[in-house]
Amino acid sequence: MVPNSRKTDGGDLSDPGFDKAALYTVVRDAVKDALLDVIGTVLLLGIAFVLVIAGIQAVFSSISLETVAIGIGVVAVGVYLAAATLEIIPPIREWL
Repeated sequence: MVPNSRKTDGGDLSDPGFDKAALYTVVRDAVKDALLDVIGTVLLLGIAFVLVIAGIQAVFSSISLETVAIGIGVVAVGVYLAAATLEIIPPIREWL
């Protein structure tokens, strides 16, 4: 067993120098915010995936040129949504 070699200035080791209740509140809020960010990211990626699949299906099962254009537009929106969610490209509100 390693002996306790921590040196102190003679102060009380039980007082960490901060409020434990305040630290608990800050950590709890940070974890809550992180979990909500993860859930939001997963949901947005799911919506983007559905849009891309629906657009591809519309392109390949189309009869007219208008349906192909709509399918390509839906695929583009889905790809943009996924890229903006993953912060590969900036959101559209930063472009304006």
